[in-house]
Amino acid sequence: MTAIVDYKAGNLTSVKNAFAAIGAEAVVTRDASVVERADRVVFPGVGAAASAMSNLRAMGLADAVRKAAATKPFLGICLGMQILFESSEEDGGVGLLGVIPGKVRRFPSADGCKVPQIGWNQVNGATDYYFVHSYCADVGPHTVGVTDYAGVSFTSVVKKDALLACQFHPEKSGKAGLRLIEDWLAGKPFRDGGKSGASRLTRRVIPCLDVRRGRVTKGVKFKNNIDLGDPVEMAVAYSDGGADELVFYDITASAERRPIDIAMVESVAKAIRIPFAVGGGISCLADMERVILAGAEKISVNSLAVRNPAIIAEGAAAFGRQCIVLGMDPVKSDNPNCPSGYEITTRGFREFTGMDAVEWARRAASLGAGEIVVNSVDADGTRQGFEVALTRMIADAVDVPVVASGGAGEPSHLVDVFRDAKADAAIVAGMIHSGEYSITDIKRAMSASGVPTRMSY
Repeated sequence: MTAIVDYKAGNLTSVKNAFAAIGAEAVVTRDASVVERADRVVFPGVGAAASAMSNLRAMGLADAVRKAAATKPFLGICLGMQILFESSEEDGGVGLLGVIPGKVRRFPSADGCKVPQIGWNQVNGATDYYFVHSYCADVGPHTVGVTDYAGVSFTSVVKKDALLACQFHPEKSGKAGLRLIEDWLAGKPFRDGGKSGASRLTRRVIPCLDVRRGRVTKGVKFKNNIDLGDPVEMAVAYSDGGADELVFYDITASAERRPIDIAMVESVAKAIRIPFAVGGGISCLADMERVILAGAEKISVNSLAVRNPAIIAEGAAAFGRQCIVLGMDPVKSDNPNCPSGYEITTRGFREFTGMDAVEWARRAASLGAGEIVVNSVDADGTRQGFEVALTRMIADAVDVPVVASGGAGEPSHLVDVFRDAKADAAIVAGMIHSGEYSITDIKRAMSASGVPTRMSY
């Protein structure tokens, strides 16, 4: 029996779905005795170290997990890897399980460094895996995988006896991640463990699927939408075709004052093995939790955050800042209260807020947003290119990753926004929904122009 430990700090649905995808059974448990009896143990985790350790102790799981990590096949994932070390700088200093010698530290706040690290990076200069984290572990005697980010070489894979743990998310790393899980179940060694080389964080290409009444739709500047197809079928096609992430917006949920379509989220989570974000119809922490439990990695808040900025901090505290994405819909404006020249709108460009786009981005990042999506209302659906100047202003103003959105019409537009606007990712919609370009077409152009790109999928 394989036990997946539930200590209120992991995307358990994604992990369980990954095991199901390779035909392996696994049970999710909060019972220490089940962990002790299990043949193998999976220890996932997202969020903050202090709350995770507090949960482990309060639930009576700390000793069982520590013992399992030392005595049986054990797979740690992301925060579940970090907790195996001795201590972390997070939350002012936290004592951890102490199974692996070493300390977990925050990435440095160097100029141009975006924290969290979000995206696909290599292990030992070889395979690309999906990372999302703000803290990293020292390289030590049990390190078998090393990754570079922000001028730091850190432990991305650690092995000690039957224990294997990784900083990345194999359950969201496509075929490579499923292969790692299969190898672990079979007792095979980590395939990239004997390789070495410099790694690089790639720029992400993210298809956007606007969903209305269970169907994907697309318009121009939020108007004249047409039906494009089934969201699950399109998600699978884009995942198989090389998408680095996906984002789904339930575009009428807020206007219709109804909750997001959780059944759709669950169906997508079962069908794909890459990360995805969900927005629309989220009004409180309970809604966020439902989305995460359904299998999404990220929650996008837009109008809700404008009305109630505290929801950003509350979400980051509850689920980790890497889960909270601020979506913003700025439009060019001569409002004197908007010195950047761009004003935030809400409810699908229906309401003007008087808020300056750059100042709102700074405030959201300070509150705990882990990523900011800059969706230009002026460029949306025009396919004339991203709003490069605006994206660059916001990328320069914040120390979290920035995603460009609105206006992509050809591969060169992505090259421009990555090169000239310092975007970490770019959202595409019409240019791929129409079939004029594939994700591979886009990525070939990016790679040919020297943009770090994930080409193996």
